[in-house]
Amino acid sequence: MKIAVIVPVYRQWDLIPNLISTFKKMTVSDRRVEFILVDNEPGTDKNVPGINLVECQKPGSYAARNAGIRNSSADLFLFSDADCIPSAKWIESIRLAYKESNKKTLLAGNVIIRSNNTHPTTAELYDIAAGLPQERYVSRGYAVTANLAIPRAVFDEIGLFDETRFSGGDADFCQRALKAGFKLKFVPEAIVYHPARTTWKEYATKVRRMKGGQIRAGKWSRRLKYFLITLVPPVWRIWRSAKSDKLKPFEKVRVGWFQLRLWFVELFEMIALLLGKTPERR
Repeated sequence: MKIAVIVPVYRQWDLIPNLISTFKKMTVSDRRVEFILVDNEPGTDKNVPGINLVECQKPGSYAARNAGIRNSSADLFLFSDADCIPSAKWIESIRLAYKESNKKTLLAGNVIIRSNNTHPTTAELYDIAAGLPQERYVSRGYAVTANLAIPRAVFDEIGLFDETRFSGGDADFCQRALKAGFKLKFVPEAIVYHPARTTWKEYATKVRRMKGGQIRAGKWSRRLKYFLITLVPPVWRIWRSAKSDKLKPFEKVRVGWFQLRLWFVELFEMIALLLGKTPERR
């Protein structure tokens, strides 16, 4: 069985040396595993010796992932992001889960948000509290491509990721796969670590990108649902942060205010998108 690890890269080349070093420690003697970087901003020289580098002219991480798939003969594709660092047993845990499944099951690994700062910023606190709760996502029928493995058989039957999306293409693909009769399983021991975002700008950019995927892609019924959801103040999300055991009392106040400010970003971005703004891709 051949495995391909596919990572799209857009303006994050400073993170790649550490990612490559981590990957090579896991697969130094395993010829059944290939590592594919997809350059989603072609035009400048990238020095990545010993790594399969694929160029993707079409903007968007899902177009980039599709380019990686097309350039590989692997039986199983592992997806992650340029700013994620896999644990030492990541590939082996996915490989074992794949062998134990019917080889037609999507496998979602755990994503752990962590900060290296002794005094985290409000953005970091919010990211740590909100996290990327992959197990909860799986229970709802989708998973994020920060840590997701998909057998080739699934792509062969339902097609590739929706390249028109800059956000939400992973959830869309998972839902199409489940509708076609495939299964989605959470693999808690397959871990990747994601650094907590440190600034307001980083999180505001993420929120704008996600809103673009919600308002400008998918069925009209889905777009209407997210339009209505966006209009509702984030009371539930603030309450969930207030109950978090990861935050101290004053940190919960900071995170609640941060969440409220993000809601205004969502509102203004939704209005801009409805007026014709190009969706955020970063």
